[in-house]
Amino acid sequence: MRKTNEELEKLIMDRGIFTGEENRRIYEQSFKNWHGDHEYIYKRFGISQEEKMLEIGSAYGQNLIHFSKESIGIEVNNKLVDFSRSLGLKIISLNAEDDLSLITEKYDLIWCTDFLVHMVSPYKFLYDCRNLLKDRGRIVIQIPLMSMFETHRSSCHFYAFNKKSLLYLLEMAGYKIIKTSGLIRKKPRWFNYIFEPLLQIWGGNIWVLAEKEDKTPVNFKKVFLPKWFKA
Repeated sequence: MRKTNEELEKLIMDRGIFTGEENRRIYEQSFKNWHGDHEYIYKRFGISQEEKMLEIGSAYGQNLIHFSKESIGIEVNNKLVDFSRSLGLKIISLNAEDDLSLITEKYDLIWCTDFLVHMVSPYKFLYDCRNLLKDRGRIVIQIPLMSMFETHRSSCHFYAFNKKSLLYLLEMAGYKIIKTSGLIRKKPRWFNYIFEPLLQIWGGNIWVLAEKEDKTPVNFKKVFLPKWFKA
């Protein structure tokens, strides 16, 4: 479950597959203080590290490493896959937009952060994720918010969302919105508590906790779906 900075540092320096310098950089930039920086969202969303989690876009495993041993990460970048596996994490190497149907188990929680805006087909992805969740299973989504300062723009972002448009997308994909947050990582807890309402509109990003519904509100008889989409 939760690991201390000291435990993480030792694990990465002992077992990381890269040079000592590169392992040190990965620890400092991705693992150090990760849990503390996200403790606010874990508590606000009622997330237990004992849950069986599927993390989509698990990167180096800096979040996955704090969850139960039943938890699995999905990652397409081979460098990140190899590093995560060297730490003893369970990683499936696949493209979530092509091969999500290859996952046969069901999970209590899907964690999907800094990911949705990189997808070509976010609706289909969210719709397909429902098949990987147990009854009343939950999904955590985090993305950058649309900003007047254009900070949401990137050469690798296909979409941009505000809070309302993201919640609508999730609802139409078959989820009930449970809680939202505007958490800014590495800010004191009191800062996020006080400015929570404003951060969800004017902040840098939006977090959403949603629960799987039995069905979607979409009438698929009234829409013309592409051949690759199976309702």
